[in-house]
Amino acid sequence: MKQIKNILPVLCFVICVFFISGCNAGKNSGAKIWNVAVIHKDTHPETLAMVKMGEIFAQLTDGRYRFEVFPNELLGPQRETLEQVQYGIIEMAVIGNPNISSFVDGFLTFEMPFLFNDLEHQKKFFETGFTAPLFKQTEKFNFRIITYFTGGTRNMYSHKPIRGLADLKGMKIRTAESDTYSKMMKALGGAATPMSFGEVFTAIQSKVVDGAENNEPSYNNSKHYEVAPYYSYTKHLIVPDYLIVNAKVYNSLSDADKKAFQEAAKRAEEYERELWTKEETKSMEEAVKGGAKVIKDVDIESLRNAVAPLHAELCKNPYIKKVYDAVRETADK
Repeated sequence: MKQIKNILPVLCFVICVFFISGCNAGKNSGAKIWNVAVIHKDTHPETLAMVKMGEIFAQLTDGRYRFEVFPNELLGPQRETLEQVQYGIIEMAVIGNPNISSFVDGFLTFEMPFLFNDLEHQKKFFETGFTAPLFKQTEKFNFRIITYFTGGTRNMYSHKPIRGLADLKGMKIRTAESDTYSKMMKALGGAATPMSFGEVFTAIQSKVVDGAENNEPSYNNSKHYEVAPYYSYTKHLIVPDYLIVNAKVYNSLSDADKKAFQEAAKRAEEYERELWTKEETKSMEEAVKGGAKVIKDVDIESLRNAVAPLHAELCKNPYIKKVYDAVRETADK
């Protein structure tokens, strides 16, 4: 009976996607519709970037391809949409690093707290091309990483200010599902509580968790400031998100269409980064109007020192160490 309950939602989803795709195909005669899953709302930079990419790809292929973008976790949490891409139920999704690192160890490097100095450092590293062979390793799992999106700087928020290690002691903080995040929170004196992004508001409200950690747009768009009004700039994580596509679907493209697809993705990446800077400022202004209290006097150095042993532990893995060294070398330059 439990298996039937688990299968039914998936079956309903598949029927809905094919129904919508069929309707869209009718409206855009001859166009192939690619369904894209995004967990964020329709005004989020990543969602808007996918809409923009669809417009560019359609233009470059004379309307032979079109994207149908589903925001707000309409197609499910990220882990489920990643599986849907793998099985070819949908063509594409924007997926966070923790869901990718469960397949390839090298991606665990990007989950290290205080790895990147800032967003400019992250951009500089990804522009080196170092990640190309790392991205390629996911193809054996039937999905391909096309590009990365910046997820901004992640900070902690709760019902009380977090200014240093003492404030985090014993706190339950929602994180994405990641063993590295769990170890990070333990090193900081708290405890990680992994859950879907869509469950966070209720979890904080009902005191299942004491708070969460995320970037400014996610904090504002989800109205988490209503239940966790103190947004503390811990700046502990700068973790990328990725645009993934079903490997078989991508390989079905002609060489010319692959080139157009990559061009559209590159322009979407640049567009997302451009939107992000504006969205960070706008989001915090809106959150403050809604009752958020910004905490900037955080003892970041104490947090950095507390997680230093985690860096050493992870770097025992030779591949993680290789990626780590490449990131830090970029910072030094």
